[in-house]
Amino acid sequence: MTGPEMRPERAEAIRAMLVEHARTEPAVRARRRRNRVVGWGGLGVLAVGVAATAGTMLLAPEPVTESAYVLCMSEASRNSDGSYPGSGAMVAEGSGLPTDPIELCTLMWESGALEPGYDPVAPENPPGRVPRDLQVCVMSDGAAAVVPSSNESICAALGLAEPKD
Repeated sequence: MTGPEMRPERAEAIRAMLVEHARTEPAVRARRRRNRVVGWGGLGVLAVGVAATAGTMLLAPEPVTESAYVLCMSEASRNSDGSYPGSGAMVAEGSGLPTDPIELCTLMWESGALEPGYDPVAPENPPGRVPRDLQVCVMSDGAAAVVPSSNESICAALGLAEPKD
């Protein structure tokens, strides 16, 4: 018993269709690839634009509105949990402490409070070394943060705002 045979016209039509497909397939693939590149590239440009706009809005210069608290950072980086290394200082009116954030943090550096081996319960700690360059940034709560860095854009790198003049 033999199965049905294909007619010669049908076999020729299938062959012509396969030849046409083989001839046009590289162009179809190239067009699809080009469309993907253009689509994903446009999406990438859009994402960069949104991020830049958001960064500009979020990190726009801000005034220091919380003058009673200053964060004196011990290094120009963030901890793994997102917090900032260093120590805070409260400034009460009439306390005799400087109200300028850089002056206050300079005192903390000189006292050794921001040095790695500082022991707050020790009767005496060696004096600290004040970094040559200190930058003032503004934290999200409006408090000043003093960062030891010569980089003028360290505030943006740390996710903090630049101080408004």
